Amino acid sequence: MRLRDRQAIPLVDALRLRDPARRTTIVRIVLAVALVVVVALAALLSQRVGSSDAALAKGADSGVVVLDLSGSIGRPDRRSVDPLEYLADTGQDFGLVLFSAVAYEAVPPGTSSAELRPIIRAISPFPNVCLKQRGVPCAPGMRQIPADSQEARVIRRKSVTPWDKSYRGGTIISRALELARGILERHDAKGRGVLLISDLDDSLLDVSLLTRELITYRNERIPIHIVALNPFDDDRAYFERLVGRDNFVNYTDLAPGRLLDARERAERAGVPEGLAGLALLLLMLLALNEHFCGRLSWRSER
Repeated sequence: MRLRDRQAIPLVDALRLRDPARRTTIVRIVLAVALVVVVALAALLSQRVGSSDAALAKGADSGVVVLDLSGSIGRPDRRSVDPLEYLADTGQDFGLVLFSAVAYEAVPPGTSSAELRPIIRAISPFPNVCLKQRGVPCAPGMRQIPADSQEARVIRRKSVTPWDKSYRGGTIISRALELARGILERHDAKGRGVLLISDLDDSLLDVSLLTRELITYRNERIPIHIVALNPFDDDRAYFERLVGRDNFVNYTDLAPGRLLDARERAERAGVPEGLAGLALLLLMLLALNEHFCGRLSWRSER
């Protein structure tokens, strides 16, 4: 007789255990699947704890950023750099289109947001300097320099960007949005949409083409968010009619410090409630597994 046979305990009614054994197997499989799902969800949620748990402003996860460099927005280092600073700190990936009368794909979609830094330095080589002009206030914390001083003339000369000759003319927004839409289609990323940063002062000759382009965005359900840089009321009203007021992004929400504050609050918050709940559910599933799927044990009948 084999050793295995000698250690077995013969049961006359072993067949009666077939149904309980089948139920136990089913319960064991269900609990195992639930445990795997809970562990996977906990692992996924734990990756968002801390700095990455900061809520982004609307449009900050768009596929393509469309930046207005036309002369009508004034000095870009005073108006459009803040949103770029915010986006550069998000850890997202973007494509970037620069435009005025012409549109140019600066970087393709999927480019790390950190790659916006060289463009920010080119647009704003003197980020903490404000050329003081009558009737134009300087932002708090900026070093104010008289606009007619020798230092101001040196700053203007050294602030020439690679796009000054090509991107300081009129504004044709339709070309930029058409280019951005083509980029999204080429990269199969239409669902991520576009973030337009502009004063919305479009050329009158472009209105019909721009209207057609915005309607195309709406028909193809391509998200579009707008950061309006002190637009005229008529220009803002035009975009609100075609895009919707809810798709406008509050300029102050894109202040660089906002993202840092949100990350600090997320870090101070500790373990998210969802992660704590999953941990409790995991413990309950383990307890159920031990209760229903433990080994049979013999005990004397009372």
